[in-house]
Amino acid sequence: MKKVPFSSILLPKKLLTGLFVFCLFVLPIISFRFFDFISLCFDSKYGHYHFPKNREIPFFRLGEREMGKTGEWGIRKGSFKPEAKCNYLSLGDSQTFGSGIFWRDTFSEILNRETECQWTNAGIPGFTLENEFSLYETIKSNISFNRVYLFIYGNDIYETGDTPDYLHYVKKQTWYLQVLSFLFPEQTRLYLKSKYFQTIQKRMELELERVSKLEIKKQKSSNTTKEEFITLRTLYTLSPDYLSGSLDTKTYAKTNFNRWIRILRQLHNKVLADKKELVMVYIPLDVEYDPTRFQIYEEIGFVMNSNWIHSDSDFITDLKAISREKNIPLIDLREYMRYRSDLLQKEDIHLNETATRLIANILKQKLRIN
Repeated sequence: MKKVPFSSILLPKKLLTGLFVFCLFVLPIISFRFFDFISLCFDSKYGHYHFPKNREIPFFRLGEREMGKTGEWGIRKGSFKPEAKCNYLSLGDSQTFGSGIFWRDTFSEILNRETECQWTNAGIPGFTLENEFSLYETIKSNISFNRVYLFIYGNDIYETGDTPDYLHYVKKQTWYLQVLSFLFPEQTRLYLKSKYFQTIQKRMELELERVSKLEIKKQKSSNTTKEEFITLRTLYTLSPDYLSGSLDTKTYAKTNFNRWIRILRQLHNKVLADKKELVMVYIPLDVEYDPTRFQIYEEIGFVMNSNWIHSDSDFITDLKAISREKNIPLIDLREYMRYRSDLLQKEDIHLNETATRLIANILKQKLRIN
């Protein structure tokens, strides 16, 4: 009788063992991941935070305190025109809100004074596109508007990603959430992000309660004091990839950009379903228009790309493509801000009064054109 080689007997057993392991472990994981990916096609509840509701709280400009009132949705109250001929809603972060300047100098309040339209400023410092979408869903049935101005700041992609503060929050979560994160990475991330925003809500309220009791001393302005850019140096320590993570959407920031663009498409579809218009306004990072700041970031140690200031970043290139694809008007403020070094607050990334006046004038001009 012909002898069968021993190796030929073992081979089927190895195949069966491999098939068993694949079916028991690998196939379920692939199925979970596929379900996780498909589920992203449906609407998600992103969550947001807000200022304390129906309160008078302090806001600051160079150490000067300005009291402002908030309404039932936790956004700061602005001018109100009951007989306005047009009503616009502004979504955005601290640049839209007007951090570091008096409320009267925000571009929304300038436009309320100088146009026949009502401009509702729903910007809140620290907001991401997730938060803006969530806030829109909350207030859209209670505020009159027929057009949404989505102010997109240059760091939106970075903020949509895993920032150091968010990663610190994730590390404190229980083991079973870590397991779910492995099986359903995106859905678990959405859940954790919504919970994370709730922690920001608590921290915001505690911080406002603390600073409202402080004795504020007005800072003395000096034109001779050299700027140390402590905030930017701290940012480098925490996030040396801040600029690449914001602007290099084809490479370093690709994953976060894909998340961001998915949210933008969802917001756009909602706005259209609500029979309203969407307009995108791009507020560039300082390295996209200010040569002085570009050099400062380079000296600090950030990896820099000359295309950001002399040409187009990946991010604005993608925004232009989305604008054409979806027929969403895009107002690119770089065209008006490029090579200017007088548009920022001292040692800060936030726009100053010169910049908000410029933006107000541009928006008025666009209104006349339309």
